[in-house]
Amino acid sequence: MLILGIDTTAKTASTAVVSFNFENFEKPTVLADMQSDGSTSHSEMLMPMIDCVLKSAGVALNDIDLFAVSHGPGSFTGIRIGIATVKGLAFGAENNCLGISSLYALAYNFYAYKKEKSKNNLLILPVIDARRKQVYNAVFHHFDNFGNVKYIKNDRIITVGELEAELNSEFSGGKIIFTGDGADMCYNEIKFAGEKIQVPDVLKIPSAASLCRAAYDEYKNKKRSAINPRILAPSYLIKTQAERELNERSSFCERTNKT
Repeated sequence: MLILGIDTTAKTASTAVVSFNFENFEKPTVLADMQSDGSTSHSEMLMPMIDCVLKSAGVALNDIDLFAVSHGPGSFTGIRIGIATVKGLAFGAENNCLGISSLYALAYNFYAYKKEKSKNNLLILPVIDARRKQVYNAVFHHFDNFGNVKYIKNDRIITVGELEAELNSEFSGGKIIFTGDGADMCYNEIKFAGEKIQVPDVLKIPSAASLCRAAYDEYKNKKRSAINPRILAPSYLIKTQAERELNERSSFCERTNKT
């Protein structure tokens, strides 16, 4: 099974083609993987990157069995670019797609992180900077040698202070890893009554290969079915600026009409 993964939710964009064997999920083959340096906009870089990974992998668009995309949370503009691109590719190839949480995909950066290092109590905390001391966050339990993860806390937006209080009240004494563009901020600012594990920067950035693994896990275990690209939608977690401004104008009009 061939999966083309696309992640444009952060400053850097990532694309990959990964081959999976239904009988041996633990050893997928990354046929091609490419990361932008963040200096050029996703709208300019994404299609050339996709073309490059397809050619490097030696496959055509019609060979892809599933299109996977990080549907958020993250950069609103980046999310829209990724989803629009996957919709176009999937429609063109007459194929289905799957939207994956960017937080879930970040947790899969640790697919090769061995169980003996975690001693069975390792928690993975993707944290994406949402500004104003807030982060998009979820909490995952890393539970086997192959990096399989399961949700403990679902995707949400939370302040750094609230996250610190939750960690110390519910997970005190454990081991935690921060990943995502808010990882360094949380590592430095959160005081935790347990062990904070610092990891290399390469494990803190979105990886389309990790996204493909997450998508395959969802697909293989029938947690979710691939969908028609027509119904693929973003997951912002918070309202866009346009929606907030519309609500503010509506509230103002209601107050004005009452007076």
